[in-house]
Amino acid sequence: MMVNSLFTVMVKRGFLLLMLGGIFYLSHQPSLELVPPLFPHQDKVFHAGIFFLLFISMIINRDLCRGFHSLPILFVSGVIYAVSDEIHQSFIPGRDCSAGDLLADIAGLAIGLIVFLWYSKTFVKDD
Repeated sequence: MMVNSLFTVMVKRGFLLLMLGGIFYLSHQPSLELVPPLFPHQDKVFHAGIFFLLFISMIINRDLCRGFHSLPILFVSGVIYAVSDEIHQSFIPGRDCSAGDLLADIAGLAIGLIVFLWYSKTFVKDD
């Protein structure tokens, strides 16, 4: 039982670190032409999607916020990470700090929060 619990915690923390590290790694690249342009502003959809996944990884690890109201802390932490990500990009040649990207990041976090609240209300039973 203890080994299974430890494995679960390691997977949860690993997902969070993967998301944080992956965002940092992608932000550090001088150019991101991973996907050919399919529609206007698709990068905003990618930003929102990645930060949605970041928020989900944060929710899964909300036990790190013991004794606090985790949702506001997680959301504000996500916004701070998004701001730091945009500032980080301003120092990378070929990249810039973008208010549009920041808004897309925050939208992804907000969608993650909304999905979590909907899921909790719909599927989690209070005993």
